[in-house]
Amino acid sequence: MRDPFSWSIPLGRLFGVKVQIHIAFVIFVLVMWLKKLRSDVEGEATWMLVLMALMFFSVLLHELGHCFAARYVDGEANEVLLWPLGGLARCELPHSPWAHFVTAAGGPLVNVLLCVIAGTVLVLYNFQPSFNPLPEQCWNTLLYNFRDGRTWGSMWAGSLAQERLPVWQYLVAQFFWVNWFLFLLNVVLVSFPLDGGRMLQAALWPSLGYRQSMLTAVFLGFAAVFVVGLYAIITNAVLALCLALFIYVSCQRQWVLLETGGDEGLFGYDFSQGYTSLERDPVQAAPPVRKVSWWRRWLQRRAARKLQRQTEQRVADERRLDELLDKLHKLGRSALTDEEQRFMKRVSDRYRKSR
Repeated sequence: MRDPFSWSIPLGRLFGVKVQIHIAFVIFVLVMWLKKLRSDVEGEATWMLVLMALMFFSVLLHELGHCFAARYVDGEANEVLLWPLGGLARCELPHSPWAHFVTAAGGPLVNVLLCVIAGTVLVLYNFQPSFNPLPEQCWNTLLYNFRDGRTWGSMWAGSLAQERLPVWQYLVAQFFWVNWFLFLLNVVLVSFPLDGGRMLQAALWPSLGYRQSMLTAVFLGFAAVFVVGLYAIITNAVLALCLALFIYVSCQRQWVLLETGGDEGLFGYDFSQGYTSLERDPVQAAPPVRKVSWWRRWLQRRAARKLQRQTEQRVADERRLDELLDKLHKLGRSALTDEEQRFMKRVSDRYRKSR
């Protein structure tokens, strides 16, 4: 099995989650940077790297949203992978509609929160955030200003903008667009294996059952393949075409699993368990063994350390008490210092209370 996580570069850990970046993402950023480097417009290559950094940061927070949501419903999430089509969070969840809905909603909820923060900053400076999700809006960044009634934009907006945005406002506007785009991509495009499709599947699960609700999400995924593929052909968007192929392979794989149990998918790995998450959902109704959450494990480790400290302290107190009793027997009470007498009284009181 060719696990995509095996083609990754580890970046470290955040909140107990191992963060990795796929080698394809590094190649993608390099290609986009070289493409802009060949442009005659000064500064485009640098700003392309800035845009990729904003995308990386937003996708990472999106995936951490899935991880924290999974832990909230007593699931497990220990690994995140960032790649050209977004991110993958390796999650193990209880086999219940609520657990799957909350986990799927965790990522988009983070994007909404980031949009609110960035949008509030823009409004405070009299700018109306742009809700246009098309890619050219991110680069041109056209914003309407309430105060002067003019359209402001980036240095590359040309005649589309009457005024130029300061650098920091351009960054805030790009950050808003990136998170707004990620939210729409994952929620409005209701299809398996995107978050919107997974939330729909979880919502239909109680009334239709796991299998029928998953089939509904899969068939919507096939419809999304047509829509995204048509957009890719019309706009000559390579990434959109890759996304359409990814949705098709994921839906086809899940369909085979539901109908026959099937073999591995086209890419040698089961991507069917999510676009921004790789939850291992059993097709059968039997729930998996519930694992101890990260919070409970932390509390258990903390309690174990506390118990160890108390045991060591009790052993040390008993050793010193024996030494003082021997001294008291040989030399009498007058030989004990005030501190030693207080120590013996404190330990004796503790023993009496423990009986």
